[in-house]
Amino acid sequence: MKKLLAMAFESPPGKIDLSRIVMLLMALAYIGQSGYALWKGQHFDWQAFGIGAGAITTGGGAGVWLHGRNDASGGP
Repeated sequence: MKKLLAMAFESPPGKIDLSRIVMLLMALAYIGQSGYALWKGQHFDWQAFGIGAGAITTGGGAGVWLHGRNDASGGP
């Protein structure tokens, strides 16, 4: 399990990648808030959920990509 987590949250040089951790936390919070709204019987807009989930995934992927570019070029 430790190796799986290391593979998921470390960048190729072996450093912890903060953008991956933030993306996971944002996704968990987004899903948790949506589940809470459904549990409370509130109106839930599935289209807005999909757009928001896509934005989180895209933004997180862009962050991981940018960190990978900086690590490969020797940048900060």
